[in-house]
Amino acid sequence: MLAALVVLMVGAPTSAAAGAQCPHRFGTAQRLVDANGAVVQEWTVTGLHPSADPATGYPLAGQLWEATVTVHAVSGAVTPIIPNLHAMSVAGEHYPVLWQVASPTGLSGATLAEGQSATGKVYFDVTGSAPAGVGYSAGAPMPAMMWCDDAAMMQMMKSMAGPMRGMDDCPCCAN
Repeated sequence: MLAALVVLMVGAPTSAAAGAQCPHRFGTAQRLVDANGAVVQEWTVTGLHPSADPATGYPLAGQLWEATVTVHAVSGAVTPIIPNLHAMSVAGEHYPVLWQVASPTGLSGATLAEGQSATGKVYFDVTGSAPAGVGYSAGAPMPAMMWCDDAAMMQMMKSMAGPMRGMDDCPCCAN
């Protein structure tokens, strides 16, 4: 199933009075579609910031950060693959999601029936520079989805070579 999730459909940026909106901005819903289109899931990430929550069962090496994630099963049954998430800094540091941290407010990995949604926190152990974005990798060199603010996106695009290149047609990614 994981291999089937490598095809991404991100809705076209919507036009606002001030110009095109960034499709990678925190709070923007992005879609993953399986190879034959039978399963469509929509992910939204908001609120990346240092966390005051306990990291029960996990010995932190750095500072705990959190983000709120919503997963919606647009069509078909969807099982959120939480370990595919990571936080990233402007300098290109990646911090894997702490999917093993037990939290009553954490995002559930339970399968969602078509039309259902789940919302919860995900956590990251930040051992270097502060993260400025969250990515979702599905086995390809480039993230299948990513969220950040416009200023962070511009900084990441300027500082990273390789995996982030190819997004030059995005209104907030071009440098």
